[in-house]
Amino acid sequence: MKLSVLVVQDVVWPEWRRRLTEVEALGYDAVYVWDHLVHRTVADTDPVLDAFGLLSAAAVLTSELRLGTLVVSPTLRHPFLLAKQAMTLDHVSGGRLDLGIGAAGVLRDYEALGIEPWPKREQVDRFRETVELLVAVTGGATSYEGRYYSGHGLTVAPGTTQRPLPLTIAAHGPRTLRIAAEHATTWTAIAPRDCDADEAVARAAALSGNLDTAATELGRDPATIRRSVLLGSERWPVRRSVEEFVDAVGRFGEAGFDECVLVYPDHPAEAGLGHGAAAPDIVARVAGALLSPRV
Repeated sequence: MKLSVLVVQDVVWPEWRRRLTEVEALGYDAVYVWDHLVHRTVADTDPVLDAFGLLSAAAVLTSELRLGTLVVSPTLRHPFLLAKQAMTLDHVSGGRLDLGIGAAGVLRDYEALGIEPWPKREQVDRFRETVELLVAVTGGATSYEGRYYSGHGLTVAPGTTQRPLPLTIAAHGPRTLRIAAEHATTWTAIAPRDCDADEAVARAAALSGNLDTAATELGRDPATIRRSVLLGSERWPVRRSVEEFVDAVGRFGEAGFDECVLVYPDHPAEAGLGHGAAAPDIVARVAGALLSPRV
């Protein structure tokens, strides 16, 4: 089981850097950031630092951690720009990037950009085109023609160091799960937050089964898709103790998941995100129970 940490970047840079280096030293596999211009849980006086700027710095400050986004919002960038950013970060990190992408449903980001929210069908259609363009361009294609996004005569040198570039795709509905089934290296989901442990695992496992079905229909072996889950809710506060977190890891491992993601506690947005109560030192205590520290 891979264990990773989402270090939300609504803290000032020195504190975020401290958390980053702590997570690497403790032996975790990856650090993730979210991708928003603003967020409903964050006060106007709180930082919301840029995902790619932070990850570029993280690539220089670390040597072994995988680095990724949970998840990039297509609302914020043309897919070709996103492909360029991903290729750059892939090189800066020495091939440690896991690019996570979702369908862009956060209202505040639309408001910040002064654009009307895309209808749900358009969101998913744009999401599909974004994923297709990313796969094509990071694979060396110099053009793409879609309904919403196009690019011609693109400069794609020097390409990516990881071939193909690993894509983590967030998906919960049937259409987005089909996109994940076709293109994802890793599928990521949020553990259901409105239920207890047994139901949360059962529902996540059911979604994983739907992904299997979609992959099979597309002629892909479902076993080639890794499974990741972001843990924690008010109903199932797995960060409250090491024992509860270890129990959750075991449950999701039995359900076929390959990675569990822990949200680093004590950031300004935490109360509004609903990840549940957390022991202040839970990141270090989980590492002490399940990981070997890096020397």
